[in-house]
Amino acid sequence: MSAPLIGITTNRYNTRTNDTTNSLSIAYTTAVRNAGGLPVMIPNEFPLDKLDDLVASLGGLIISGGGDIQTSRFNGTDTDILEEVDTDRDELEIRLVEHALRADLPLLGICRGIQVMNVALGGTLYIHIPDQFPTDLKHSNPAPSYPRDHIAHVVTIEPSTRLASILGSDRVSVNSRHHQAVKQPAADVTITAHATDGLIEALEIPSKRFFLGIQWHPENLQDHPEHRALFAAFIHSAQV
Repeated sequence: MSAPLIGITTNRYNTRTNDTTNSLSIAYTTAVRNAGGLPVMIPNEFPLDKLDDLVASLGGLIISGGGDIQTSRFNGTDTDILEEVDTDRDELEIRLVEHALRADLPLLGICRGIQVMNVALGGTLYIHIPDQFPTDLKHSNPAPSYPRDHIAHVVTIEPSTRLASILGSDRVSVNSRHHQAVKQPAADVTITAHATDGLIEALEIPSKRFFLGIQWHPENLQDHPEHRALFAAFIHSAQV
């Protein structure tokens, strides 16, 4: 099988030299490459009227982690708790989800990615977990205070789901560095995993070739076979 081209969305930020940069952790590109894919970064300035051409050229798409989604996208209220909102990125990624669904392009959402997928389909988010979801579980374990492969908690996987089939288990240990999460799931998705406190950790659309969103960062857990299996399954779906 030929190696599929995998588009990965990027972060945008201002550097210390006042230069605006699109960036992506090499953990994503390395995980895709090691699973047999050809990673390519998608800039936030990609023309929206050319998304059909982009999607047609790709074997698969990853919506990567990053800052918060503008709350007006899901009828929320903006607060000073929001971090690194980029409205251009919101628009691009939501449109990409819509285009990927229409084309049945394999789609993997990671951290922010699962949230974008849910919002794109009409779901809502917790804006700030500590204020809106009472829990003793620590979901925000950000770098550099914690290593990116820091195991934060266990996730329970629903049986007979694609995620359970990929992981080969009904429980998986994950890292965690988010303060937002899926609140009301979109009507079209199936919730496939929860943290031990009940917070949603994964969703999928079983009828699609591959439409899977997860709240943790498997790209930083590639020493663990179950997290490598996520990328392997995604790349395989992009080859068929």
